[in-house]
Amino acid sequence: MEKQITYTSKPWLNYYAKDVPETTEYPSGMLDWQLVEKQAREHPAAVALIYRGAKITFARYAELNKRVAKGLYEKGVRKGEVVATLLPTCPAWFFSYYGCQMLGAVTAVLSPVWTADELVRALNQCGATTIIMLDRFWPLIENIRGKTSLRRIFLSNPTDFMPGIIGFLGRLTKAKPVKAPPGQADCFMDLVKYPPEPPQVDIKPEDTAVLYWTGGTTGVPKGAELTHRGIVANTIQSALWSKAHWEPGKTVFMTMYPVFHSGGNGAFHMPIMHGAAYVCLVNPRDMDDMLNGFGKYGVNIFAGVPAIYTNMLRHPKFAKADFRSLKTCVSGSVALPPELTREWEEKTDSTLVEVYGITEGGPICLFNPWGQPKEQRRIGSIGLPMTDMMVRIVDIETGTKEIPVGEAGEMIAAGPNLFKGYLNMPEETAQTLRTFAGVTYLYTGDICRMDNDGFFYLVDREKDMISTYGGFHVAGREVDDALYAHPAVSMAAAIGIPDPDPSHVGSEIVKAFVVLKPGLESGPKLAGELKEHCRVQLAPYKVPREIEFRAELPLSSIAKPLKRALRQEARQSAG
Repeated sequence: MEKQITYTSKPWLNYYAKDVPETTEYPSGMLDWQLVEKQAREHPAAVALIYRGAKITFARYAELNKRVAKGLYEKGVRKGEVVATLLPTCPAWFFSYYGCQMLGAVTAVLSPVWTADELVRALNQCGATTIIMLDRFWPLIENIRGKTSLRRIFLSNPTDFMPGIIGFLGRLTKAKPVKAPPGQADCFMDLVKYPPEPPQVDIKPEDTAVLYWTGGTTGVPKGAELTHRGIVANTIQSALWSKAHWEPGKTVFMTMYPVFHSGGNGAFHMPIMHGAAYVCLVNPRDMDDMLNGFGKYGVNIFAGVPAIYTNMLRHPKFAKADFRSLKTCVSGSVALPPELTREWEEKTDSTLVEVYGITEGGPICLFNPWGQPKEQRRIGSIGLPMTDMMVRIVDIETGTKEIPVGEAGEMIAAGPNLFKGYLNMPEETAQTLRTFAGVTYLYTGDICRMDNDGFFYLVDREKDMISTYGGFHVAGREVDDALYAHPAVSMAAAIGIPDPDPSHVGSEIVKAFVVLKPGLESGPKLAGELKEHCRVQLAPYKVPREIEFRAELPLSSIAKPLKRALRQEARQSAG
């Protein structure tokens, strides 16, 4: 009799690469900022950061971290204080991030796309006393600082750390510095003038290193506390799965994930761990700059989200982009449509693998093996639990019962990379970090299933499930995938809206928002074709009752379709 597959039997171990261990040792007491110090000792001349043509070595990287730490200390920043950043992906952010850590301060990463109210809420949630920000945001912060605890402000300009002549020209043109009134703010570049002599501070691995804001499973903005121990563990876990594809001092990595997104945190740690170069992109939505970067910098590894890969494929300049050095691409944040994987690989001659990450998970939890033989690949899977990870599927209603293998439920994960909790939100923390089988698990809020080989598949977000008449639940992901498979569709997002039938009170119907590929004309005829296309692939209750064509969809800072915004818009339209 064939043995029944269970989660505890860890079937995924059979598909680990030969050099990937089930468990590993983590450096005792290592802190996040010491990862850069390690590379500065082992590969001092290797390029660490590439910014607008400027190349910063690991030795220089480590030095600037220390200078900023010393400067912040002299300005009054002490252990335990919260230093906010309001910066795009630029060198100033990296030096601020690690400089704060050397002081035992906590970096609160704010998003440059937030509104004034969102910034006030976040600053007050974390109690930030200091902010390091792009100078063009000065008028915004000047107006709200009185509503916050901010005492120190440092302004950085996009031309900081650019090559001399380029920086000079930049200051004369688009990037002209914005100056604050005397005594109101300091210049970030003044911090790097201090000697690289940070004070000795007693910092523990379990101390909070950084705060990233997330909606979690409840949608309420919360500051997720990532510790030194969790970040270092997650970096080592990820490195074990990809080490064969990196070469110290030679590999070049680029990503569209901005540093103000937790995915950016996971992304920028990878080249540091491997002694590789990281290309800093100020604006991840600048397709021209991104496509040009592949050839200009000889990019070997790229990380993005499905929408970015789609947008690059549809961009007028895609055919002229140079992908000759590109070997491996990684996709995360949302499920990757299989058809998109095939098209990208065919047109770039690179491999595209999917990963699963969540802010509270440090952020990477599952990884598809890199370099896996084609016959073993599971296109459409979010991957296998990484080294030292235990993953289960439990019932959606209570989260206390394990779901049989093959069936969908909420995915929960345990490992050394989990976050500490939500800052000053014990109830929300208790909902997300719970004990199951005597172990602390992260309840992800993601609906997934595991196959008999241990590969996991994302079905949908728990809050994105559509409840149709008759008690049937529809995963929006299934509808999205069906629409993506149609040759006319560039982007799709399915949501649930109130069922108009008065006898179906409380039920929803499926509505899909669709962006067409360039040159195609929308209309009732095409909408009908898309519905017929879906009927071939989906059960009748899953087929969109309504299809609305859009020129574009609302996207997050990492180009992820914002279904929450679409649902809110639909509710407002319904009155």
